[in-house]
Order: sequence, then structure tokens, then C-alpha cells
Amino acid sequence: MYYIALYHTHKLVITLFILIYLVKFFLLMSGKNKTLDSFSARILIPEIVVSSLFLITGVLLLLEAAEIRGLFVTKIIVVIVSVPIALKAYKSKYKALAALSFLMIIGAYGMAEMNKYMIIHTQTLPENVVTDASDPAYDMVIHGKALYDTQCVNCHGADGTLQMSGAKNLQLSNMTENQIVERINTGKMTMPPYDDFFTSHEKKAISEYILSIRDN
Repeated sequence: MYYIALYHTHKLVITLFILIYLVKFFLLMSGKNKTLDSFSARILIPEIVVSSLFLITGVLLLLEAAEIRGLFVTKIIVVIVSVPIALKAYKSKYKALAALSFLMIIGAYGMAEMNKYMIIHTQTLPENVVTDASDPAYDMVIHGKALYDTQCVNCHGADGTLQMSGAKNLQLSNMTENQIVERINTGKMTMPPYDDFFTSHEKKAISEYILSIRDN
């Protein structure tokens, strides 16, 4: 619950942060300096709060992350660097600096979205895992575990209880096999969609493994 609230708070303040800078950027580029000064004065305290929450929630999400990837850290650094650039730009009415700071902020948002999809790892299964369902030695749960270990274990843990990056405790989940497959397809929050990554049979194998650890 903590991570969910933190995640949605972060998304909200990102939206507000970008909207504030979009208005200021438009006013500066339009040469409406008096309107910009008036808007900046009225929005000063809310802007400080939003900017602070942007950084604080970003750092807290980083601490809760199952993996600390370079792109996420780069996003935080870009945001931190963009703030003094923006302050200088809007105080001195430097359009080039304002454009640079705005591009940095938009770029940081893009990095955050890209970072979500970097969770997907190269799928390399152990050589002894049988993946052909027609093979007499095939075991769907073993196959599912091998697939689970390549993509899911960092956030969910081997037994499904790790709960990193907002992942649910799979042992306490009441989702059916079809619902598990649908979640694999669509993803949720920091979990990317795996619809085009896993085959339908692989998704079923993963769901079978998840159901098996729930019963233990």
C-alpha cells in the first residue's frame, strides 16, 4: 500500500511539475514577461512544494526499487540539474536556458517511462529445463519457474513474497489462472506488459508456477 501511494503521488507531482514549467515556458517564449513574473510570484510556494515532492518521492521510489538501474539514477540527476538552470533562465529571462531546462525535464520523464521497460531481461533458461510440452519429461511448473526466475523473481522473490517495487505478495493473491495471464499481458504500475514477450504457453506455465507456490 505504501509503494502504491508513493508511486501515484510521484506520477501526480510529475504531471503538476511539467504543467507549471509548460506555462512558464510558453509565457517566456511569447515575450509575456510581466505575466510570467506575476504567475511565478503566485505559484512560488506551490512550485517549491511540487518540486520538493518530485525529488523526494523519486528518491523514495529508488530506495524501494528491486533493481537500481542507471537510467533511473540518470533521471534523478537530470531533474536536479535542470532546477537551477530553470531558476536562472526564468529569473534572467534567458529563452535558451529555459528551453534547455524544459527539454531536460521532458527527457527525464521519458527516461522514467523507458526505465519501466528495461525491467524485461534477456530470457536465458537453464539447459536442463524442458520447454517442449510434447516431450515426456516436460513439467509445466518447472518450466514456469524457469521463466519466472528470468523476469519476476527480482520483484516478487522466489517464493512470491518479496514485494519489491510495489509487487504483490503472490502467496496471498486470489487471482485465477486467467487473471494471472491477463496481468502478465498488461502489466501494472512498474511491471511492464509481457504480452509480446512470452508465448501463450509460457504465460500459462508461469501462472501454473505461481499457483503452485501459493499452495505451499
